[in-house]
Amino acid sequence: MKLKNGIVTNTIDGESFAIATGRAAKEFRGLVRNNPSAAFIFELLKTEQTEDSIVSAMLEKYDVDEATVRADVKELIDLLKSNNLIEG
Repeated sequence: MKLKNGIVTNTIDGESFAIATGRAAKEFRGLVRNNPSAAFIFELLKTEQTEDSIVSAMLEKYDVDEATVRADVKELIDLLKSNNLIEG
């Protein structure tokens, strides 16, 4: 899975966000404000990922247990899918 074409991420004044542009804006109209861990996941999703690869990257970056990371990653992925922001 990865972000759909047209989903753009950026950080301005310390705030991380994602917006839909072009065709993607026809399906999602809004702005996603990300905390640091969500911003990290969005960056990972710029290339093809699996849920397991995201969990592994999060475990390397953050000092947290796998069960917590796995639940948080699943929650964000489900949210992204329900808003049609990722493909695959």
